Amino acid sequence: MVHVPSAVLIAALSLLAAEKTEAEPASEKGFVPLFDGKSLDGWRNPYKWGEAWAEDGEIRLKANKKFFLLTKKPYGDFIFEAEVMVPEGKANSGFMVRANHAPNKVWGYQAEVDPSERRWAGGLYDEGRRQWLNPLKNNPEAQAAFNRTQWNKYRIEAIGDSLKFYVNGVLTTDYVDAMDIEGPVGIQHHGEKGQVYRFRNLKIKDLGKRKWIPIFNGENLDGWHATPGGEWTVKDGILVGTHEESDKRYGLLYSDATFKDFTVRFKFRALQGDSGFYFRALPAKDDAGIKGYQVEIDPRKAVGGLWESGGRKWVYEPTPELVAQWNKPGNWNELVVSAHGRRIAVTVNGHQTVDLKDDPGRLDGHFGLQLHGGQDVRVEFKDFEILSDATK
Repeated sequence: MVHVPSAVLIAALSLLAAEKTEAEPASEKGFVPLFDGKSLDGWRNPYKWGEAWAEDGEIRLKANKKFFLLTKKPYGDFIFEAEVMVPEGKANSGFMVRANHAPNKVWGYQAEVDPSERRWAGGLYDEGRRQWLNPLKNNPEAQAAFNRTQWNKYRIEAIGDSLKFYVNGVLTTDYVDAMDIEGPVGIQHHGEKGQVYRFRNLKIKDLGKRKWIPIFNGENLDGWHATPGGEWTVKDGILVGTHEESDKRYGLLYSDATFKDFTVRFKFRALQGDSGFYFRALPAKDDAGIKGYQVEIDPRKAVGGLWESGGRKWVYEPTPELVAQWNKPGNWNELVVSAHGRRIAVTVNGHQTVDLKDDPGRLDGHFGLQLHGGQDVRVEFKDFEILSDATK
């Protein structure tokens, strides 16, 4: 076996990256400029420090402390393109996506501009919050996309809970996350004293905005139906499921509607026994009474894992050490499930626990909640919402 040094491999891939553009969609219709080449109209600096100005058809940033320049207009779904030139020496920058902001503070998704030796430019960093969501370690093709000696073109596609970043035509990030669905676009100065960052050809295609729509009214079970086994009640906006060990039947609560592609979120509090959230599910005649995907909900183990009832059983079973990172036993936890085509992603309290990009399972069916047969179970749910389509 011939071993190629990583530095040589990355250098070779850099040459290929300059020519590789087929991965990047070609449609140019609908873009509008975010920068007129002469002024900073439409932009704002939420910080008390940092210099920003227009020069030679570029936006230039200079500072001694980190700051961001943001668009005044917020965006939901969009495709954004821009070019960035980083200075020689120590440098770091980024593009903010659906940013959150307050005086002297910006946080949220960032498409990284990283010319350092680790070469994580094009990775996904959650600024001021969860930090790295998609570092580019062990991804030499993506690491090779950025060339610090030239202008580098970024393309950012933020569509629903899908985030895709391209650097010079190379797909560097393909991530699913629904924490932010709207906010301004931004550019960053990382705070290196005296360094000037340059940006040009900033443009955007606005694809509309989405909103979270309730699918549980917090008052009764309208829109849902239960099968025999256990009991479902609603009190003070909370859906409560209880089950006794003496009852061997599984308690199931189905949505009346069926769903194909969706992003749904809700909060749960598992106090006793085994429960779960089903999706793309159908009734079955086996002991569980249901077949389809199930995200595990349990106060003891495997929370956020993915099980297929009536099929493969465990699709992904997390270790206890991983579960301890995201589960809050006895407290409210937020679960987000995204199913679009054969892409399945699960997030618990902001931690992505499952990401399947070509899963062979079912493509449509009901939502469902489970009370495990033969167990004492108490579980609570609230704030069920589904992400709407984008509208302008």
